[in-house]
This record gives sequence, C-alpha cells and structure tokens, in this order.
Amino acid sequence: MGELAWGVLRELLDYDAGSGIFTWRQRDRSWFKSDKSCQLWNARDSGKRAGCIQRRKRNGYRSRHIRLLGKSYMEHRLAWMWMMGEMPKGQIDHINRDATDNRWSNLKQSTCDENSKNHSMRANNSSGVTGVYWKTDAGKWCAVCGLGGKSHHLGYFDDIEEAAKVVTEFRCRHGFSPGHGVRLAHYHNQDDTAAQAKAAAAKEDS
Repeated sequence: MGELAWGVLRELLDYDAGSGIFTWRQRDRSWFKSDKSCQLWNARDSGKRAGCIQRRKRNGYRSRHIRLLGKSYMEHRLAWMWMMGEMPKGQIDHINRDATDNRWSNLKQSTCDENSKNHSMRANNSSGVTGVYWKTDAGKWCAVCGLGGKSHHLGYFDDIEEAAKVVTEFRCRHGFSPGHGVRLAHYHNQDDTAAQAKAAAAKEDS
C-alpha cells in the first residue's frame, strides 16, 4: 500500500482542531464489497470517535493511534496532515507534554532533539526528580541529563536538592522547556487513582 493521500484522509475522517478529536465520516458504497457491509459500517461507526490510546509498557508513555486502510498511524501526525496537506517531515511535539491531547494549538513540528527537551517525568522515576537517582554503590545521588542522544553525567551529591539544582541549570543552558520532567503526565495520576480505588474495593470484599 502506498502513502496515505490527503484527499483520502479527509474523505474518511473529520478532525476538530479545537478538541483534537477525529471522527469517522460516513463512507459511500465504493469502500465496501456489498450494500449490507456499507450499511452496517455506517450505522456502527459513522460519527463515532476514531482511534484508541496505546501505552508503552517500558515507560508508561501514551499516545493516540488510528488504524486506517490497514495501517496504524499516530493521531498527531494525521492531525498535522489533515491541517497542512502533508505528513510532517520531522517529529510532532505536544506543547503540554500530553501525547493524547491532539488539539491543533497543542501541536508543533520539531526535531528529535527539540522534542526530547519537552518531556513529562517518566512513570518509573523513583526519586521524584527527573535526572536524579540514588547510586547505591556510591552512596550518593547521581545527576544525569540526556542531550543530543548522549547521557551526560553531572556528578554525585550528598543532597538530592543540590543534584536537582545542577540538572536544572544544565537544562537551562541547553534550551530545555521550563516544564521538562517537572511532573508526571496526567494519565499516570489517573492510573494511581484507579489502582487505589481497585485496592479499596478489594479490601471491602475481603
């Protein structure tokens, strides 16, 4: 299958730039093998929200995806194409660091290096400070920061606040966004709330 054409994308999907939501458009008979399959699809899916959220097990990162003509596409890349007429040449950065929020005002084209400077805190962070972790064999806090595809070691510290300050200063010098790594993406908090509710329900049943 060749590259997705802009006209086909607009024929099959509507995009609300204000909400960032894609919905399936009604399809004509030419997309189906039979009248019945055409009627069934339109009755079931036309006007419904397209896509779903996918989660990476390694770091909890979530983004929305839409399966279109047998291929899965990242929703934010389809949003860019829907608005601009072509797929983005580089990456798409979510300004508020929430990759499930595909409002047009939240998207900007960026390079891999630029995008890496505007991330949420990782779900597997154990220190509460992005770029700082406890180095057991040294008995100190270790400060590190990724830049240009490399991990930069910034030193060992007795005080976590001192390590955090060094990491913050490094990011400021190299153009990271002020909100980079400051907090978890909102959906991790939702996971915690859901897990707590599930645990409480299980306790009541026991």
